[in-house]
Amino acid sequence: MRTFFVLSCLLSTSLGAQIAAAQAPASQPPATQTPPAPGAPAVRPPVKRRPVAAAAVTVTIAVTDAKGGAPIGGVKVTASIEGTEKDAQTTAGGIARFLSVKPGEYRVRFEHENYITLERDIVVKGVALDLTVPLSAAPAPPPKAPEPVSANNAPPGDARALSIVDFLESNHLSGRDPSRTDQLGCTASAKTTLIQVRDSLEEKSLSDADEVLYVVAGEGTLRLGNKDVSLEAGGLAIVPRGTAHGLTRKGKNPLMVLSVVSGPPCTGGLANSK
Repeated sequence: MRTFFVLSCLLSTSLGAQIAAAQAPASQPPATQTPPAPGAPAVRPPVKRRPVAAAAVTVTIAVTDAKGGAPIGGVKVTASIEGTEKDAQTTAGGIARFLSVKPGEYRVRFEHENYITLERDIVVKGVALDLTVPLSAAPAPPPKAPEPVSANNAPPGDARALSIVDFLESNHLSGRDPSRTDQLGCTASAKTTLIQVRDSLEEKSLSDADEVLYVVAGEGTLRLGNKDVSLEAGGLAIVPRGTAHGLTRKGKNPLMVLSVVSGPPCTGGLANSK
């Protein structure tokens, strides 16, 4: 009986220990570090180092003429990277220099009034950089068209009075000339001339002016459009702009016609009168 009791106690104690071991959380044995062998050097953990930033450098740019290679002074040079810009201007020797330039990719712009604007990409590394950049000359601007003269801004002209008879005595048509034209009056919107005709004058038309013809002396024919109109001393003809017309002499004496062209401003010099 006593033996049975002892066995029961032993079985109960063993079963309780198993149950407690199963319910207890698992634990790992502490890590063990093997000591270095006697005489072996000690092993140190690696040291973490910060990356060293690349040093800033100097960038030197020589700007020259693409055709002759001569240096160009006064060129505005702008270097930009990520929204940041640096400006420089070339010296008389064509040199632009940027100091303390950090490595990176830059867009560089070259501007001069006499040369075509140029943009160029450059890569700056950790060493000084020297570049030569040629620029092409800008084409010459087209010549400026002269400002048209209108009756509003033209000079009023010179006021004068003269005798046509007296004028013809010293300015008559010579025997060799087929015709002669002398300008007698000039205003902001009209021109008066005296025309002496020995041979026929070829037809012409004025696109921007009207013309009035007054016969001073002689006889002739006015070709007016598709019609022939006889002219004699004291006759008057009105020629609208755009109408083709020509003069032909009749008889022995020259045909003398006073012409007044109105519309555009008057140009040319006046004939002298006595």
